[in-house]
Amino acid sequence: MAGIFCACVATLISTLWVVLFVVVPAHAVHDFKGFLIAALSIFFIALVPASPFGFVCGVITRLYLMVRSAHIATTVRLFSECGIIGGLFSLCFSLFLRLLGWGPVEWTNWKGILFIVSVGCPVSILYAILYRRDLLRRS
Repeated sequence: MAGIFCACVATLISTLWVVLFVVVPAHAVHDFKGFLIAALSIFFIALVPASPFGFVCGVITRLYLMVRSAHIATTVRLFSECGIIGGLFSLCFSLFLRLLGWGPVEWTNWKGILFIVSVGCPVSILYAILYRRDLLRRS
């Protein structure tokens, strides 16, 4: 379940970031219909790399949290650990793209890394927010 959640949310957040920070400031769309068309086309472009990587990271993160859940007592600790894990795993995204031979070289510069981390951290924190009752074991 964690893999599917992270795959879907990573694709949606990356689509949202590209539309909000690239398409809209470039004035590439002039009406709501154009906005929806741009968002849908970017969604399918982001679906290819973001979904498999989000799935793998979601499964690994869930395994990590299953092991660590006995030692995580507070919600703040859970959110902070998930945010750190999301940031660290998202730093591996450009390596993932290089291994598969996808993506532009620009993903390895600071703007690309900032974009990637700004997708990975919210995905992990949203996962922690939605599944905190399952992750926190009360004694």
